[in-house]
Amino acid sequence: MRDQLVEFFDKKGLFNCGQHGLRKGRSCLSQLLAHQQEYIMDSLEEGSNVDTCIYLDFAKAFDKVDHGIVMHKLSSMGIKGKLGKWIHSFLHGRFQRVAVNGTRYVKSCSACTCTYCSCVPQGLVLGPFLFLALISDIDTNVEHSITSSFADDTRVTRKVKTHEDTELLQEDLNTIYRWAAENNMLFNESKFEALRYGSNNNIKEHTNYNTTQGPIDFKSDLCDLWA
Repeated sequence: MRDQLVEFFDKKGLFNCGQHGLRKGRSCLSQLLAHQQEYIMDSLEEGSNVDTCIYLDFAKAFDKVDHGIVMHKLSSMGIKGKLGKWIHSFLHGRFQRVAVNGTRYVKSCSACTCTYCSCVPQGLVLGPFLFLALISDIDTNVEHSITSSFADDTRVTRKVKTHEDTELLQEDLNTIYRWAAENNMLFNESKFEALRYGSNNNIKEHTNYNTTQGPIDFKSDLCDLWA
């Protein structure tokens, strides 16, 4: 079922083009190559700074997937009818228990079971697909920058030559923050990080980017995806 759903999404172009996670022919390596060679190197050769990698961090990404929102998106993409009902049944009314030393515990629930209206089951092949379906439109209204992802690991990148360019990058970040709010997704904004490439120190010294809570920390280096 997962394979046919992925094939349908690929044929219809329903995945966002910057998504490399959990897709045939794509990987950590393909995302890193596209990011480093096709964008950063080309930009630097043009004489642009690259205020790359505003590295975004979802808080409990798979646990926050809203069932109602993901089912609405699947329906709008053509996944409806019996298949849509089957996926809804797969998600709806799931129960979770915790067992410690043979004793079962359920927090704040006297019936020993809890029903969840968010999260996709992890460890099952359909769960990651449903997450990709949810975030397939994360870059829809991003007009000035490039958004690339490996599953929930997402970065926003833009060539920067002027201060106006930095304002456009911030505008796109704000667009993604609005997307998260509209889709009941939560960012861990304290873990956002940024890297800068290029030699335009005037832009470097007078530019900051912000989350909804405060400035994003710039790093001299950081660990990217493991290929």
